[in-house]
Amino acid sequence: MTTKKLKEDVLKWIKSEGLINRIFFSIPIQKFVEFNTKGLKHAISRNYKYPEIEIQILKNIPEILPNSHYMGFDINTKTSDKNIKGVHNYYDIVFFKGELFEVWIKVKETKDKTYFYDFGIIRKI
Repeated sequence: MTTKKLKEDVLKWIKSEGLINRIFFSIPIQKFVEFNTKGLKHAISRNYKYPEIEIQILKNIPEILPNSHYMGFDINTKTSDKNIKGVHNYYDIVFFKGELFEVWIKVKETKDKTYFYDFGIIRKI
């Protein structure tokens, strides 16, 4: 399956499952995290090194995020988006088709205390 087709399938799935604007509770930061349109579209628009697993993991983010290990908070130093206070980082290991992958999940925090899923990074172990 092509990356383009995978992305189309995931976007359809996101819409059909009602993932857009769903809210999940993050125990480590004791805050609700929103899965908004901007963050989800950003996640599926990236150029992937491992497209199949990265897009499949996106489908499982609602299960992965609550069970991931909280790795801390990085203050935003970019001047391009002054509304972002920083990023909360989560980490997990996923077994996919006989291989292990690191999953880094990003949750952005705005200055007005809104928390939203932005994207994840996948690395083969």
